[in-house]
Amino acid sequence: MKRLMQISLTAILLLLLNGCNPSALANMGNEQLDPTLPKLDNARAIPSNTSVAFEWQPMARKGVQGYNIYRTQTNQYVNSPTKELEKIATIRNRFASHYVDTGLQQNSTYTYTFTTLRDGFESPHGKIISIKTLPPFPAITFLKGYQKAINTIKLLWRPHTDMRVKMYKIERSVNGGEWKWIGTVKHRMMSEYIDNSVAPGNSYAYRVIAVGFDDSFSKPSSNVTIQTR
Repeated sequence: MKRLMQISLTAILLLLLNGCNPSALANMGNEQLDPTLPKLDNARAIPSNTSVAFEWQPMARKGVQGYNIYRTQTNQYVNSPTKELEKIATIRNRFASHYVDTGLQQNSTYTYTFTTLRDGFESPHGKIISIKTLPPFPAITFLKGYQKAINTIKLLWRPHTDMRVKMYKIERSVNGGEWKWIGTVKHRMMSEYIDNSVAPGNSYAYRVIAVGFDDSFSKPSSNVTIQTR
């Protein structure tokens, strides 16, 4: 009976510590919850286009041996009735103070929180951090197209001014069909593409997208359309 009462009191305490959010408990990971462990409430976040960097004060002096990092999926925290958080990383170093979450979507909001670890136990969730990744680069300008031969169209544009751009992605639509990636120009200062796979009597639309070193991308350029002869 005493054992049952202890289990019931523990369950109630867990719910209170996690904001009455059972889903948060389900996602705590393999460690057991220890409400006496210190929370990590001083993490700072810096967004990029497709990543978020974190920095915090190490807590080794408080007996912390590592950290779990939790995140929501894109733009889902605000609209989620359960506000579910998924563990995305475990850092098992008591002196760690930085982490970068990569592969994110541009111009999207993510929600993060940290827990501290010690001897197979973890703390309650720390401060909730909501942060938005940066928007796409501006589109390239001055895209022009010319039919140079019966099966050839040449594209020209102004090089993108953003130094983070590493290459250009060329997309084409034939006779109003879907856009397809047909080629890549692998240098920011190179501003020419030649399509040698056109045929007379068709309408070819082109657009160019700049791609960053972190795989971020710009807004698509304005379309240029050529009716081949």
